[in-house]
Amino acid sequence: MKATAEYATAKIAVWWDMKDCPIPEGYDSCRIRKILEGAFEEQGYSGPVSITAYGDQTETPGYILQGLFSTGVSVAHTRSQSKNHIMYRDMVEWRGQNPPPATMMIISDQVAKGSQFSWDLVRQQQRTLYNLFLAYSVRPQGLNNVLSTSEEWCRNKLLKNKLSGPLVVVQGAKFYCKSCNFDSQSPEKFRKHLSSYKHAREEDVNPGFEKVRRYTEDWGRNYKATPEFATAKIQVLWDMFDCPIPEGYDARQVRPSIEAAFKDLGYSGPVSITAYGYHKHTPLQALSSTGVDVVHTVPGYLLAGSEKRRPLLQKCSSERNFGGAWFSPTTLIGKIYFKLCKFDTKSIDNFRAHLLSDEKHAQ
Repeated sequence: MKATAEYATAKIAVWWDMKDCPIPEGYDSCRIRKILEGAFEEQGYSGPVSITAYGDQTETPGYILQGLFSTGVSVAHTRSQSKNHIMYRDMVEWRGQNPPPATMMIISDQVAKGSQFSWDLVRQQQRTLYNLFLAYSVRPQGLNNVLSTSEEWCRNKLLKNKLSGPLVVVQGAKFYCKSCNFDSQSPEKFRKHLSSYKHAREEDVNPGFEKVRRYTEDWGRNYKATPEFATAKIQVLWDMFDCPIPEGYDARQVRPSIEAAFKDLGYSGPVSITAYGYHKHTPLQALSSTGVDVVHTVPGYLLAGSEKRRPLLQKCSSERNFGGAWFSPTTLIGKIYFKLCKFDTKSIDNFRAHLLSDEKHAQ
């Protein structure tokens, strides 16, 4: 995604996981900064770039450390077990000190569906949106389901890019020991520190956290509407596999209940609701009569996607506008879809007949 005017010259911060994405054997570490800057420039980003490489630096050869440092790449030593925790902690701290417009880049295989910090990062992005770039050695499964990115690269392909200019010495990088709260601009002092008794004792006594702290865990869940969103459209995507209608509950109350919850928070915009599920036994008349669209699908297809067929909950969105606080069966009729068969209708009888058909639907 090409840079917009507000992001074109804004800060860019890179967090690099050297365990997941190590420098290939024989590769010149001095090239890393120029390669990344060149990739950003191709997308129209020319702002200042800060890069920090995280890993167990006792395992990193001295010439690689020197090559990174001389080109302005900061190097952070962490125990392998606490790398993810420290890297994400630094990321959250940077976000607090650098409000948008700004761009983040994560070079790691950890940003995947269900990973240690992906869901927390998703919620951070929902509250404060930054441009987000990713690079990885293997593309994580389900990535598009949870996190919106501006650009993604495969690390090996990225490293093969041509340099955008000659290599230059860049000042300002530092060596950090995250275990000991130590920093230095001297490669020799850094290596000496990592081999010291004091450092070994500190890592033995205080091994650090292995699990990533979820910073959004204690956040409030219900925020009052801001003026810009108070009357805006509201789209509800309802997974009935995970959240079925409770037994004995009047399905006609679903829409009024959802709208009332929004109104309690100050949202009064038009609400569209789409219910995804296996609808052979769903009270279709009650839902449809209150303007709830119904999509019939199977559990494995609901979030199954590919480059050509995005997940249903991503792909399907309503374009209908509804006004008013209460809806009666005479004013709203929801539409009923069968996504696998590309079938839709406003007639419940036609929909049930389709579900019971032996040939086309069974396929």
